[in-house]
Amino acid sequence: MLSRKFSNTRRAPYNLMAGYYRIWTDTAGNPGGSQRMDDLPDCLDIAFVFPEGGERNEFYTMLNSTYAPTLQKRGTKVVKTVGIASLTNTNYPNTAAGYASLAKYLVKYQVTDYGLDGLDVDVEELSGTRLQKATGVFQELSKLLGPKSGTGKLLIFDTNQSGANSLFRAVYSYVDYTLVQSYGRAASSYETTWKTFQNYITPATYMIGFSFNEGDNTWHDTDAPLSSSHAKAMATFQPSSGYKAGIFSYAIDRDGNNPPGSLSTVLAHTTGYASLSRR
Repeated sequence: MLSRKFSNTRRAPYNLMAGYYRIWTDTAGNPGGSQRMDDLPDCLDIAFVFPEGGERNEFYTMLNSTYAPTLQKRGTKVVKTVGIASLTNTNYPNTAAGYASLAKYLVKYQVTDYGLDGLDVDVEELSGTRLQKATGVFQELSKLLGPKSGTGKLLIFDTNQSGANSLFRAVYSYVDYTLVQSYGRAASSYETTWKTFQNYITPATYMIGFSFNEGDNTWHDTDAPLSSSHAKAMATFQPSSGYKAGIFSYAIDRDGNNPPGSLSTVLAHTTGYASLSRR
């Protein structure tokens, strides 16, 4: 059953707030880490577990035993992110049976075994047999996750591309939310991008997102002052045809990271963006 907080997101103008947490910055995933996933603020509706690869098993032990239960108790859904390569795994044949086996594998080892609330797929442009396989696996995933499954588990499509993406057009009906990585993009582009999706999905399943400073501040989405930032523009933007589902941030572990940066400062930034989005 969805939390009351999460259920209320269906009542405009309340928007979802989601964040990608890079687990290699966590003390359990990296001996040099500086934070814990359960430091995330309780204004988050969805927390994405975003791996780099090579993180210690200790992180996943902590995720299952402590982080996920703590966040879920607050009403935050915890969702695992995988790259599109996970859906085109060549160890599985490009057949209906192969699609079903791979989908079951992904759900078991990325979601169920850690007690998580769903799967998020980071998508790039595909063609040929890779597109065919990814489409087939998405269809099988939709029997286990997402709006058609009846399980209450989330299936999310995230991309930096437009609604012309071939995989999106093949699988949009299988997913709960479509997330568009709008890092570094000016406000003037948001409606134009939305229009490439509007014939396929409703605004209530559409989210756009910014990036916190990853270290080299490539995107400048959260540059001061807040009033003129890309992040604020994304939080307050609404498609012409209705309220969007919400906003998300990448590298939420870098929220408010202006060294030395106290934890209270970190929480204040994400809380502020969530507040703007929900006005």
